[in-house]
Amino acid sequence: MNRRTAIAAAAAALLGLTAACGPSEGGTESDDGVLKVGAAFAQTTLDPARLPIRQMAMYTAPLYDSLTLLAPDESVQPLLATKWTPGSDGDGPYLDMTLRGGLTFPDGTAFTSKTVAANVKRSQTLKGSTNAPQLAGVTVEERGATEVRFRAKDGVGALPRILAGSAGQMISDKAIADGTDLTRASAGIGPFTLQRVQANRVVYTASKNYWDAKAAAARTLEIDYLADDAKLNAVRSGDLDVTILPEKMVKPAETAGYKIERSMGSENYTFSFNTAMKPFDDVRVRRAVNSALDRKAICQGLLDGKCEPNGQFFGAGTKAYAQGLDLSLVPYDLAKAKSLVEEAGATGAKVEIVTVAGNQVFEQLATIVQEQLKKIGLNASVAAVAPPQVVSRFTAEKNVAMAFGATGNAFDPSDTLDRYGLAKGLYNPGGMKNDKVEKLAKDALRETDQAKRMAIYQEISKAITEGMLLVPVLTPETAYVIAPGVSGWKAPWAPSFPSFRGVKG
Repeated sequence: MNRRTAIAAAAAALLGLTAACGPSEGGTESDDGVLKVGAAFAQTTLDPARLPIRQMAMYTAPLYDSLTLLAPDESVQPLLATKWTPGSDGDGPYLDMTLRGGLTFPDGTAFTSKTVAANVKRSQTLKGSTNAPQLAGVTVEERGATEVRFRAKDGVGALPRILAGSAGQMISDKAIADGTDLTRASAGIGPFTLQRVQANRVVYTASKNYWDAKAAAARTLEIDYLADDAKLNAVRSGDLDVTILPEKMVKPAETAGYKIERSMGSENYTFSFNTAMKPFDDVRVRRAVNSALDRKAICQGLLDGKCEPNGQFFGAGTKAYAQGLDLSLVPYDLAKAKSLVEEAGATGAKVEIVTVAGNQVFEQLATIVQEQLKKIGLNASVAAVAPPQVVSRFTAEKNVAMAFGATGNAFDPSDTLDRYGLAKGLYNPGGMKNDKVEKLAKDALRETDQAKRMAIYQEISKAITEGMLLVPVLTPETAYVIAPGVSGWKAPWAPSFPSFRGVKG
């Protein structure tokens, strides 16, 4: 599952922070032309088509311009494509894109329509490609050097947003033809050039003669992976300029004089059901679990209120979120929940919940849910395991009834919906089908007006919850600490997809 695997650290680590110097006590301002950013994940590859989780696109974005750019407000902006127009003819829906002309890759290859066709083909056919599902069924027609026509029989509405992510990051034609290993090398047009890859660190330098002179505002960019309990000290010592901070570290950072910027992104903390397993094959039990959670109290107790209690499928910080629903679909009623369990004859039923080991917030949340399920008569237990095991046990082995997930880390809502909300979705192991959701999903793919698409996804967000397919809990706020001297930073639409364009260290 797509998720941030490090959100909170041990509170004991805070004791060592009070002795470190703040910005007025020896901390240095970022005036050396180097921008140092803390990452939530260590990178495993720099190949845009082989990213094991989409959040790792933050490592490839400095090296590979994508066709489009998803701005912090979720508007789709031009990048390697300057404009796009949807249409339809006898062969079905299409999306015409005009490419930025006169660009060449560092190896001298021209960026043309052939580049786009070669990249889509590579993403679709490369063994282990993680872009393949997003580009399934997409074809590319070359219509001159700087014109391409995308086709997809199910609709092209999602493409402008999908092509802002790794699926739209363009690799040199020559590198593709040569089969270049891009694990620790790069072959893209980007504001930065790869300098070196180290354990838990990737270093980039500003590209020469890049087409957008303002994009690489920093001379050098460093992306470092650190444990959460080391991040604030790293900012104080000048080893980081921008990073996500666990909530427990925010007050010490503010006390030390650092700027904190908060953002409500697209993530949503949810628990998915295996609706083919007892007792969750009965909608009454699924409804009981949703009614057993006091989401407001959980938000306050788990994250000090720095979150939005959420009673629907999409995260509260995205345009796919249906405003005004509040918690009306999942009202807290412990007595009613217990009654539903009894009515379904499920009292005493065993329920195993899998969550991510080593993540304090995720483990605590799973434990809270466990205790609430016990209160309504279910014999619940929690298994904290490594992320791959969460996925394997829930989606392949299918031997657990509930699994924790942080949804919303996708450039287009259709991607999250495909995985979690549709009958064939990976994280819907019971194959539960909601006819209304399936129809609306098709409508959203055919719709090409992005505002209208989001209105459809708002309907979907409500409909999935009404069907009790999963248990939405909360959308967390993300707290970014920003060192003195940093300029141009804007909180991204989702915490793991920052843009470094125009950011100066």
